[in-house]
Amino acid sequence: MKRSLTMIITSIFISCSTGVERYYDLKEIRPEMVGFNGNSLKKIDDLILRSIANKEVSGTTAIVIKDGGIVYHKAFGLSDIQDSTIMKKNTIMAIASMSKLMTTVGALILYDRGEFDMNTRLDKILPEFKDPKVFISYDKDLGSFSLKGSSRPILMKHLFTHTSGIVYPIFQPDSLGRQGYIAAGVQDAWPDISITLEENIKRLAALPLNNEPGEKWHYGLNMDVLGRVIEVLDGRPFARFMKEELFHPLELKDTGFSLPEEKWERVAKIYDPGDEQISEFMCCPEYTDDEMERIGRKRFPIRSYKQNTNTIAMGGADIFSTAYDYARFLQMLLNKGSLNEKRIIGRKTVAMINRPLEHLFMPEDTNIAMGLGVGVVKDENSSYEPHSSGSYWWGGYFFTSFWVDPEEGLIGVIMNQVNPTTSKLADRFHQLVYSALGE
Repeated sequence: MKRSLTMIITSIFISCSTGVERYYDLKEIRPEMVGFNGNSLKKIDDLILRSIANKEVSGTTAIVIKDGGIVYHKAFGLSDIQDSTIMKKNTIMAIASMSKLMTTVGALILYDRGEFDMNTRLDKILPEFKDPKVFISYDKDLGSFSLKGSSRPILMKHLFTHTSGIVYPIFQPDSLGRQGYIAAGVQDAWPDISITLEENIKRLAALPLNNEPGEKWHYGLNMDVLGRVIEVLDGRPFARFMKEELFHPLELKDTGFSLPEEKWERVAKIYDPGDEQISEFMCCPEYTDDEMERIGRKRFPIRSYKQNTNTIAMGGADIFSTAYDYARFLQMLLNKGSLNEKRIIGRKTVAMINRPLEHLFMPEDTNIAMGLGVGVVKDENSSYEPHSSGSYWWGGYFFTSFWVDPEEGLIGVIMNQVNPTTSKLADRFHQLVYSALGE
């Protein structure tokens, strides 16, 4: 069932202000109280509505927090086009790679407990990564790799910064061994087969690295390996650890690798904007049908929130959340590791997250570097964007994104559920938020 733009406009949800309370409660406040022009922030409404009208997205939720107070929190459009379900501020979405920062923090909890340091060898925790091999080529006819021995081990810091040599097979052309990954049946996200996280990471460890550890930056299954590290060091299943050590203490009530059945109807469907009309997204377009069969998967809507994640949960992509929950998580980081008088990690550990640690992420003469699980702005004076030095950000496969500006005490989260997309919605959202800042 299709809806007119007029009907979509009526689906804007605006929460009433409840006054100013202690900053960590994330209550709505008047934008002018923290230096925003409230009328300027309303330009975001028109921006999002245009994106919906242009069929770039089906629906959007967005939240802006300044100095611990919510100055903007709205929802637009539809979470389910076929059923005409209106997008709400508590609509739950697949955040995909925004899971990575949460997994990073999960691992840092164990860092704070002295379980490892950043130069700890990965094979001291996961022996299957001992003596890694490095990829030279892959022979499709013989189904075999040409390899060389690595001159250095994978260290924990390589996982946090995507410099381990571990890659995502879906983003690698045949010349970089994509077919070898597929032949091994490595699951990269949303697995729909009976496989444990332990088995999946062992399959991954048996494959060659794309490059020597620390030599290059390649986006990969590093946070999924961190999930297995957490299991081994802590003893609990990864998903349970995250629930008990992060989600529950922060009161992230709608966040998890799986969700109780009573919340399923609140999960937004994921859409493919297509050339002519929006249709439901079917996993995973980067793979051919033959490749999907070879890795033991089929094309399906993303419904992994219904699965038993005590068996497998992928730390790089499998978390579901709301814009509000994710903003609470980010506020904890802005608060230097605590929220609502509950400390998650130490303030100096938080400070490592947005240090520009790894320059292999971008050419060294650019303004972006890699922190721990996030991209970091090195120097605002070399940037054509209004964010401050030390700001950090990341995004997800289904067009979700966030940024944190510690200098301004500013958080922005915008969530959509589409793939692929060429929309500039997230960039323009970022731009309009900063443009609305006054004194």
